[in-house]
This record gives sequence, C-alpha cells and structure tokens, in this order.
Amino acid sequence: MKLLSIHLARSIWLGQLIDFNPKGRNLYPLLVPSLVNSYKFKKFPLPNEKLDEVKGIKFEQGEFKKKDNEIILILEFTIFQDGFIIDSRSSTKDSDEFIAEILTRAHEEFNLTKYEEVIKRKNYLSQMLVSMDKSLVSLNPKIKELSMYVSDNIVGFENTLFEPAGISFLPDQKPTPNINPAPFTLERQVGSPFSYKRYFSSAPLQTEKHWDLLNRFEEILGT
Repeated sequence: MKLLSIHLARSIWLGQLIDFNPKGRNLYPLLVPSLVNSYKFKKFPLPNEKLDEVKGIKFEQGEFKKKDNEIILILEFTIFQDGFIIDSRSSTKDSDEFIAEILTRAHEEFNLTKYEEVIKRKNYLSQMLVSMDKSLVSLNPKIKELSMYVSDNIVGFENTLFEPAGISFLPDQKPTPNINPAPFTLERQVGSPFSYKRYFSSAPLQTEKHWDLLNRFEEILGT
C-alpha cells in the first residue's frame, strides 16, 4: 500500500456555540479580524456581511503553523451554531490541533468558556488516494468467474476486462439521516486504467486509523 495523496482530513467538533459565550457578547467584530490575521485566510466574512451560524460562517484557504513549525493549508474552517468543521489535506490530527488552538486563544483573549467544557462529541471524515498491488477479485475466487463471464460475453466491446471496482461498508441507518456516519468505501479511481492500481477511499475515521484500515484490508487480499 502506498499513499498517493490525502484529499480530505475533516474534523467535526460538536457542541452548542452559545455555551462559549453565555452573556451573548458581540464578539465577531473582534474574532473575525483575529482569525484572518493569525491564519492568513484568503476568503472570510466581510465587515458588512450578515453572519448566519445556521448556514455556517466560513473561512477558506488559511495557514496553520503546527507545534513542530510545519505550516499546513486549512482548506475551510466553518462555524455553526452546533459546532465546527475543519478541513485540511494534512491529517485529522492536524485539523484537531488547529481548532484546539483557536478555541484556546478565544478563551484567553475573549474570556470564552474552555472548549473542554463545551465540546461534547467529535466526528471525522478521511479521504485519500492510494496505490494497491492487490485486486479486489482476490476477496473470493468466484468473483473472478463473474468478472470473466461479463468480459467474455459483452457485445461491441470485445477484449475488455471487467473486475470489481469497489467495496463499501455502510453503517446501520438511524431514522434521523444527519446523525448517520459516512460509509467506508474503497474503489478504483474513476478514469484510471486498472494497470495504474489507483484507489480512492473514504472513511468516517481519523486519518491514521483510515490508513491502518486500508493496510489491514490489503493484507486480507494477500492471504
């Protein structure tokens, strides 16, 4: 297994935003410039723009210097009335470090409630492109029989190889759709020949756990 690129490392921190600011102070005129200056966001709410926490208050294309001084790109940072979404292409660990720094600074500079007292749950979404030597037909030899049947009997596209293009694991669906986690998927990259061995994968996991899962999956294909 080889990592080709991380497409998304999303951290979702959930908690009622109103709990950070119990007295309802108007802090956005101070908070927005502070975030823009500290993290060099290229897109951000303008001074005369109406801020709507239901739709989300969005900051895009910023920079974050980690504790080891490495600088990463923050794709999006969005504030909602029930939490925060942070997207990077580094890792969910870095996305977590970013939001933890913001909320810690907000506590220190604006006397907001500590985030440890407000954040009730964390969710994750990891997406990456990998190279994998094993084919999904290795899951079961009978799958290859089905693949060959399609390849041998298709009309108008002779000498075209078919094989399984992906696999997915869905969570048991709850009645309320927005509380269902994302599925785990692994599929051939669209438009990429089989010989390129390129697979796109998405999982509701931290980046490191996602990578570990893919390596375990490749081990299963190799047995």
